[in-house]
Amino acid sequence: MQIQRTSKSPQSRNGWTLIELLTTVAILAIATVMVVPQASSGASASGQSATRLAVTDILAAQMDAVANQEFRRIHFFSDGSGWCIEILESSELSTPYDAATAQYAEDVSESQGQHQNSYIDFTQDSRFKHIAIDSPLFDGVNPSVIFDQTGGIIAPDGSPSTGGSFVLQSGEHAWQVDLAPLTGKVTVLKVGSP
Repeated sequence: MQIQRTSKSPQSRNGWTLIELLTTVAILAIATVMVVPQASSGASASGQSATRLAVTDILAAQMDAVANQEFRRIHFFSDGSGWCIEILESSELSTPYDAATAQYAEDVSESQGQHQNSYIDFTQDSRFKHIAIDSPLFDGVNPSVIFDQTGGIIAPDGSPSTGGSFVLQSGEHAWQVDLAPLTGKVTVLKVGSP
């Protein structure tokens, strides 16, 4: 018995069918609607970047306090333009922030060996011109948070802190940064967006 084989050449295609073309266009349109507003939102991107910078500085101050066995205070400026990290002695915990006498910590995350002070001013940085810090409140009354030698947060009188938060605003976008009582554990929650 002999089997005969016939070969059929595959059909060659010269283009897309109408259904394939419409499906592709629909998928691209949906992706554009979902992705482009998020990718092109300058306020959202700069807000996210500023929030990361704030969290990095908080964690750096906490670790710096532990590593050097000293107090570190993060003071948020009353005009919402940024913050600074100060080195404090135990006798200075309740002393209000004074720009003229403050001893600033080195900005280990941004200075890259240049020994710059840890002083963030959004008005001086073109990336963050439209960013503002709103409602910095710790222990119910303070615009500052203090880390002790164990990395925990304390009130200006040296007692354990009840924690606090601040909101970072960028256009219509906002992020709330919370510091837990005693431990200073940082959490971030996006609280505002269009």
